[in-house]
Amino acid sequence: MAGGHSDYTRGTMKVDAQSGTFSGFMGGTKYGGALIALVVIMPTLVFAVGMHWFPALVATVILGFITGLALKLKGGWYVGLIGLAILIAFFSFILSLFA
Repeated sequence: MAGGHSDYTRGTMKVDAQSGTFSGFMGGTKYGGALIALVVIMPTLVFAVGMHWFPALVATVILGFITGLALKLKGGWYVGLIGLAILIAFFSFILSLFA
């Protein structure tokens, strides 16, 4: 810009909104990446390894708990993990009745 005098002093700008946005983005990335990994692991165990759906679900939930501990995720992660496991178990049981 122009080489004239400026009232700006380095380090005085408030960055609360930017740091909040960045921490939210990093949190979403952490939770989203962990969830995508678990969504990929269960079908891999069922279809590629040939596990029955229930042991694959148990292994995925255990891995989800380990992932939550490793990434220091909050309590909502564990509640969501158990809720999704119950939902998947219900629908998998219903589908296995028709097969």
